[in-house]
Amino acid sequence: MSFSDTKTASLSSTCQRRQLVSGVIAGGVAAALWSTGATAGGGEAILQPEVPDDAAFIARAFKLRNLAVALGDQPYGAVIVRKDVIIGHSHSRVVVEHDPTGHAELAAIRDAARRLSERDLSGAIMFSSSRPCPMCEAAAYWANIAEMKYGSNAASAGKPKLCG
Repeated sequence: MSFSDTKTASLSSTCQRRQLVSGVIAGGVAAALWSTGATAGGGEAILQPEVPDDAAFIARAFKLRNLAVALGDQPYGAVIVRKDVIIGHSHSRVVVEHDPTGHAELAAIRDAARRLSERDLSGAIMFSSSRPCPMCEAAAYWANIAEMKYGSNAASAGKPKLCG
């Protein structure tokens, strides 16, 4: 089927146009965040910072926050680090996946556990773009995360960009 044979969908609402543009932008952001190698637990390898320090890990959490916003989700991102290596990461998925538990911190914990094929993340540090909520703090406790560091407080993180 050629391009001329296909019908294009009408983007009737501002929200739909915003989601389309955000998706195109997010694709470029996502390409900058991840490399393409496979990992033991599945998924793609995580591109590691050149200088593995707190500033680089917080910066990565904020890049994931920006990706979440570009995708039309809530402005949160998180990374899980053990021995100066990012072992899990995620952005907020609450809005796009219609999941009230899709917080960046929970998703990053899940990602790390899946990649390592273990639920015990002892010795790991969570870096989050904002202070984690009580649910995410409890998940970090149960995952044995040793420490949590965060950037902006919840009041300055911005409101969710909900359509509709």
